[in-house]
Amino acid sequence: MEGTVQSFNTLNYSGLLYNKANTNTPFLNAISGKVKYTQSVEFVTGQEYSSEEGDIPAISETASLKAPAATSVTRSQKTNVTQIFHESVSISYAKISNMNTLSGINIAGQTPNPTNEFDFQIANKFKKIKRSIEKTFIQGKYNKATSDSEINKTRGMDEAITTNVVEAEEKPLDIWLVNDLLVKIKDSQGDISNLVLWVDTTSLNQINGNAVEYGMKLGDAYMNAFGIQVRDLILPVGTIHIALGEFIPAGTVYAFNFSVIGPVEQPVPKKGNFFYEPLSKTGAGESGQIFGQIGLDHGPEWFHGKITGLSTEFTKPVGQKVVTVTETP
Repeated sequence: MEGTVQSFNTLNYSGLLYNKANTNTPFLNAISGKVKYTQSVEFVTGQEYSSEEGDIPAISETASLKAPAATSVTRSQKTNVTQIFHESVSISYAKISNMNTLSGINIAGQTPNPTNEFDFQIANKFKKIKRSIEKTFIQGKYNKATSDSEINKTRGMDEAITTNVVEAEEKPLDIWLVNDLLVKIKDSQGDISNLVLWVDTTSLNQINGNAVEYGMKLGDAYMNAFGIQVRDLILPVGTIHIALGEFIPAGTVYAFNFSVIGPVEQPVPKKGNFFYEPLSKTGAGESGQIFGQIGLDHGPEWFHGKITGLSTEFTKPVGQKVVTVTETP
C-alpha cells in the first residue's frame, strides 16, 4: 500500500502474525560475513592477467649466446559499483495513538499484534531491502552513472559470468551437464574444490531424479561453512555442493565459488549504512527514511559458471538406467 499508514487503511487485529511473503536471502546470508567497505561508488573486484604458456624450447648452443627477445605479462583491473537502496515510512499520530481499536472478532482480553505500528512498518522495510539486494546480486545489470541523474547499478552474478557457460539447448538438467560445467571451470583455471550449484526447486528435483536414474543419490542435507543448507553430489571431476537459491532466471543454474564473493558497503560518514532517520515534520504524523549503498564483489568471474537454456519442466525419472555392454566376437 502506498501512502501514510492511517487508522482505516491499516486495521489492528489480535492473533499471531504470519508473513505470507518470501523473505529468504540465502545468497546474501552466505556472503554477509565477508563485508568490505568503500568510500567510492566504484570499487575494485580484482586484477586479471594471464601467465605465458609453456612451450618446448628449441635453442642451439650458438643461439643461446644471445639473449632472446624480452616479453612481459600485462594486467587489467576489474571493477563494479555500489547502488542506492532507499525506502520510507509514514504513520499518522491518530494511528499511532489508536492501536487498541481492534477489528475482527471481539474476544475478551485480546490485545493488538503488533503493539507498535511504527516498529512493524520499519522492520518490514528492512525485509524488503534485503530481498531487493538478493535479487540485485543475482540479476543486476551493470551501469556506471556519468551524471547525478543517472543510476549506478551493480553487476550481479548472472551478468558477471561470461567465460564458463554451458548451453543446455532445452534439455533437462542432468549430472553430465553439471560435470561439463566443472570441466569448463577447471580448464579456465578456476578452483572447483568448493563450488556450490545454485538451483531452483525444478532443477533440484531434476538433478536428484537424474542421479537416481544412474544409481546415485544426493547426500543428506547439512549446513556448510557459509551457513547455507547444501547436499553433495559426487561427479567424475569432483564433488559439488547443491543449494536452493532465490531469483534464479528460469532455465538457469549457477556454480558459485563463495570464497571470492562478498558485499561492498558504502557507508555515510557519521551515520553508517542502511540507517533509519526521521524526516522533517509536515503534519500530524511520523515519517522517516532508510538509506543504504551496497554493491557486489563477484571476484574473478571465471571462478564461477552457469548452465543456461535448461528445460523448465520437471521430467520425473522412470526408473534406474541399465547400461549394457555388447562384446565384439
